[in-house]
Amino acid sequence: MTQEAETPQDLPSWAPIDLTSVLNGTHKAPQPTYMEREDGVCLGYPALVHALNGESESMKSLVAQAESARSINEGIDVLYIDCESDQGAVVDRLLMLGAKPERIRDNFHYVRPQMHPGGTTQERLAFRGLLQGTYGLAVIDGVTEAFAIFGVKSTDNDEVTAWGRQVPRTIADHIGAAVFLIDHVTKSEEGRGRFAIGAQAKLSYLTGAAYGLEVIEPGGVGMVGRIAIRVGKDRPGQVRPNAGAWRKSDRTQEVAVAVFDSTEPGRIHYRLEAPRTGTESNGPDWQPTELMEQASQALQDAGKPLTYRAISACVRGKQTTIRTAVDELIRLGHITTSPGPRNATMHTLIKPYPAGETLTELKAV
Repeated sequence: MTQEAETPQDLPSWAPIDLTSVLNGTHKAPQPTYMEREDGVCLGYPALVHALNGESESMKSLVAQAESARSINEGIDVLYIDCESDQGAVVDRLLMLGAKPERIRDNFHYVRPQMHPGGTTQERLAFRGLLQGTYGLAVIDGVTEAFAIFGVKSTDNDEVTAWGRQVPRTIADHIGAAVFLIDHVTKSEEGRGRFAIGAQAKLSYLTGAAYGLEVIEPGGVGMVGRIAIRVGKDRPGQVRPNAGAWRKSDRTQEVAVAVFDSTEPGRIHYRLEAPRTGTESNGPDWQPTELMEQASQALQDAGKPLTYRAISACVRGKQTTIRTAVDELIRLGHITTSPGPRNATMHTLIKPYPAGETLTELKAV
């Protein structure tokens, strides 16, 4: 009988590690392969632990569910440990995000724990069974609620560190998944930094990247929500080179913009865009004023309602920034929209931007 090869989990952690691959150059640094942006850049590392931190209604769970939908449609198994919601709400979201029912049935593994996995023999066996699976993506939705299940004090660094090693790191090590923890940040922006609410040890047990989510435009039924995703920690160092400008106040960089288009009844169209450029990525109060002026002038020159495509053809800039400029003009009451032919949305200029002036007059000053 041949002896089975030992897996990394079978080897004692205090045994010396063979460094041959590092010395001969064959060792490969971790590379992100999950949460792919439209330009092909990925944000999630296999077998490492990440965080998605944000305020209430920052759509952090929706980001995780959107990535779950994308993964299972590609035939990748997803483990979803839900400590906040229920299976009905989560599956409804997956369906609206375009997940195929058969893929949900075969590739989406939903768990809703109610007690510590060591609480009973059945719970212990069920937890061990999860660790025998092979998943590409794993989500723990609701870290604060998970702490309550495990009896962890959120302000105790020692208890938080122990939980981080015993649960998300164990899951990542055993099943090889990119693990994402969904967590809240403090309500006060002052002093928030890069941390989730509670003990600062939450940042230390992450082995992948920590992301903060900031609302650019709120989402909802019939709306287009936009969420800035900012990287606050990148232990392997492969994500930050693809991020935007550095923000000194919290040492973060915008690395992507998650867009949730809910204007089609019963559907949520999701895309993950590259980061915005310049100062627009460094604060929610930023406005693309130059592009807003150009869009206003395009409508004024036309003297009639225009589609978004017609407006964007007259404005020089990135499509994402042009879209932000037009949306801002609508929000401020400079433009109104109405249905047009062939289901097109028509944009009508109500008042020039800036108010009472034209772009030509501004340049003449």
